[in-house]
Amino acid sequence: MEVSLAHLDQFLTNYSIVYRNQDFVGGRLFPDFPVSKQNDRYPIFGFERFKSYNTERAPGSEANEMPGWRMSNDEYYCDGKAQKQLIPDELRAKWDFSTGPEVFTTETLADIIDKQREIQIYNLIMNSASVPSTTLAGTGQWSDFQNSDPVAAITAQRSTILLSCTKEPNTLLIGYPVWLQLIQHPIILDRFKNHALPLGYPTDQQLAGLFNVDNLIVAKALYDTSQQGIAHNLNYVWGKNAILAYVPPGQGQLMITPGTTFRWMYGMPQNGGMLVKRYRVEERSGDMIEFQTYYSVKLVVPGAMYVFKNAVA
Repeated sequence: MEVSLAHLDQFLTNYSIVYRNQDFVGGRLFPDFPVSKQNDRYPIFGFERFKSYNTERAPGSEANEMPGWRMSNDEYYCDGKAQKQLIPDELRAKWDFSTGPEVFTTETLADIIDKQREIQIYNLIMNSASVPSTTLAGTGQWSDFQNSDPVAAITAQRSTILLSCTKEPNTLLIGYPVWLQLIQHPIILDRFKNHALPLGYPTDQQLAGLFNVDNLIVAKALYDTSQQGIAHNLNYVWGKNAILAYVPPGQGQLMITPGTTFRWMYGMPQNGGMLVKRYRVEERSGDMIEFQTYYSVKLVVPGAMYVFKNAVA
């Protein structure tokens, strides 16, 4: 066993794999893809199969040969991510909650790592010049109930994605402030005037059907915008934006995906590339819980997404 794994806690590791903050949704756009090497390259095929070729063949002649594949490649490098926290003996002695301090700490550390990944995916999408987007303003924003038409705006970009990546979009991610406006929009409510709305507004499933997507994701993840030591100031990670995308049903070879999280199966592959270590720190009279994982977030097919920035005021 490697020295760095000498203090692996199997129970806490398995617990951390199960535990995930349901408000984090970046992994649904950039799903995990397990890799056995910390860094490597992956192939990117061209559009040869969409070209027009002469397929006619005269009797006794050879078949026409298509040109060779135009294949490029890109690389990933899984950086190490880690966070730790000490459980002092004094805290353990007065711990009164039903959930033990080890489990509570593991949840906290996993949450911190996941939150940073969420922010990284958001920044990668929103700051990329390769991802097609439009910035809404004024009467074009979907919070303008008199002049805007979110259904028409989203539907109009379906062909943009299809022509760019050869796949129809199947996923719509909307920030929570966007969702709050959509469920009140007169144009959307009018589409459901003959449907039962027990809550007074369309369900997520009904909205998914309206926008012709399989997956409607309401992004509610929060982060503290203030620095350490200053009173907290929470805001939405995904802001007031909406993202239309094609996301494959699973990660694998020869697929189209907007992005991927290459996760190195370091140490013990059966643990999903996530490890929790526990070790004694005698000089501090406590037990240290350390969460670690290795991953690389990559933008793979930018054209598989279309971003509506500042979708609402």
